[in-house]
Amino acid sequence: MAHGRAIPNLRHNFAALTALAALTAAACAHAGSMLTAEGSRPDSVSATLRVVTIPPGLMVLVDGVRVGRAPVGPLWVAAKTSRVQALPEDPRRFEPGRDTVVVSPGPGESVTATIDMRPSVLIRTAPESAALFLQEGAASGADSLLGETPYRALPSRLERRALRFSAAEHADSSVSGESILALAPQGGPITIVLRRVAPHLPPGPPRSPPLVRRRWFQIALIGAGAALTGTSAILRHEGDRWYSRYLSSSDPVQIEGFYNRTAHYDRLAGASLGGGQVLLTSGIFLLVTSVTR
Repeated sequence: MAHGRAIPNLRHNFAALTALAALTAAACAHAGSMLTAEGSRPDSVSATLRVVTIPPGLMVLVDGVRVGRAPVGPLWVAAKTSRVQALPEDPRRFEPGRDTVVVSPGPGESVTATIDMRPSVLIRTAPESAALFLQEGAASGADSLLGETPYRALPSRLERRALRFSAAEHADSSVSGESILALAPQGGPITIVLRRVAPHLPPGPPRSPPLVRRRWFQIALIGAGAALTGTSAILRHEGDRWYSRYLSSSDPVQIEGFYNRTAHYDRLAGASLGGGQVLLTSGIFLLVTSVTR
């Protein structure tokens, strides 16, 4: 009876061991199809994979299989598309959606996957908004426009770069990416204060030339001077006519009147001649100097 009872127990244990061995073989075959331990001998359809995380020390999964803490590798993986993921201990310290990269190595290729888990930096300016440029250096001659503040930038885009901020009525400011990362290590907002400068006023309407520089005024002076000069000759002639009467008259009453008339026309002729010469000379001078300028 005891021997009879032992046979069913032996058969039950054998079936359990067989099932366990089948599961172990399937798991090993699945893991072997995903990746091979470091130092194993690759086959003809394998590639090497290295994984680096920023910050280092994060747990790395390749197609759902834990392979250790970064940096890890080289790992022999199948030459196909693989999903590489980093697991932080505290997910609240990192931004979601940036913990996974997809690699597609070919047979015999060596691929390095870098997973940057650092939070992006919110860049603000005072005042907002300001144009944000990525400086390309003096050799390129032009900077690349990234956008306007507030602007959220990845740390990898700020490293070894310089940013230029430009706003109306404010001086352009350049800040290195390392300085921005140092001021915002946990991805918090950083504010760049721009220096205000005097506003650049547009040029006003052109000023009209002064009166003495206008051509019509210069010609008018010349005309007036010539007219007064001619008038002085007429007045002089009239004075001479009254002077002749003065000389030919013998009446004492008329002599005094003729003399006064002669003196009056002489004064008018002298004033007209003097004023005419001044106006004529001034008009010619202004006209000549305006043409030569």
